Amino acid sequence: MINRYFFILLPQLLVITLIMLAFAPADALAADTESKPQTALRIITEPSGRGRLKDKYGQVYGMSTELVKAIQQQLGDTAKIEILPWARAYAIAVSSDNVVVYDTIRSAERENKFKWVGPIKLYAVNLYAQRGTVAENASLADLLDKHVVCETRNTSIVNELLSLGFVIDKNLILSLQAGDCYKMLQIGRADLLAMHSDITPKRLAELQHAGFDLQPVYPLKNIEMYLAFSKTVDDKVILDWQCALNKVVLDGGFRQLYQGEYADSMIADIETRAAQSQQQLACH
Repeated sequence: MINRYFFILLPQLLVITLIMLAFAPADALAADTESKPQTALRIITEPSGRGRLKDKYGQVYGMSTELVKAIQQQLGDTAKIEILPWARAYAIAVSSDNVVVYDTIRSAERENKFKWVGPIKLYAVNLYAQRGTVAENASLADLLDKHVVCETRNTSIVNELLSLGFVIDKNLILSLQAGDCYKMLQIGRADLLAMHSDITPKRLAELQHAGFDLQPVYPLKNIEMYLAFSKTVDDKVILDWQCALNKVVLDGGFRQLYQGEYADSMIADIETRAAQSQQQLACH
């Protein structure tokens, strides 16, 4: 009797089993996806005189880094920040997944290479020279003909200088790290370097103490600096980072970090931009 009823019910059991198999994988996959944690971001920056430095324990510190750490704290992100030469950091960010690199100048040629969170700095950039070495009213033709400029390799300023007519290894020296161009000025290898124009009295005193009496000799461009994320980073991650940055700025943390080192006008502009972003994105 049992065997006879079993064979009668067998086709119905097969249909039920097939229906269960059809739906089970999708549910299991969704559950598995939800349970998998987001792959940790690789956070990279470059050495810099003020923004990114490394202590004797190998920990990165400085204003920009403290800002990134404040954002991480908001998000519960524990990724360690790496410090690499700019050219290498940029190459990794462009070619790898799940990477963020800062401080990165946002420009037209880079716009589609990254996803952006920011801005974290806004300023104008000029060419500067030691006082007395270049005429204050020097023309571009004079600069191209008589002087050498130094700039860090792979920055957007390099493209600006090339567009003005400077030629690599002729009147344009490309350094590996940001601080190297100051050394080039000290030893007479270069006459010009690019620097933002909003120099605070504190920064001016630091430069003078180091032997630099710099004056602007030619305007270059306006700069906006951001956190640049790999194109593959999920949009939800970008939203979370932007909202966390907005919160740090609007809560006064940004002003506390940058006041005295950067112009008050820049800090106020960042605060205005953060408030606008907060409204547009409907951040919680």
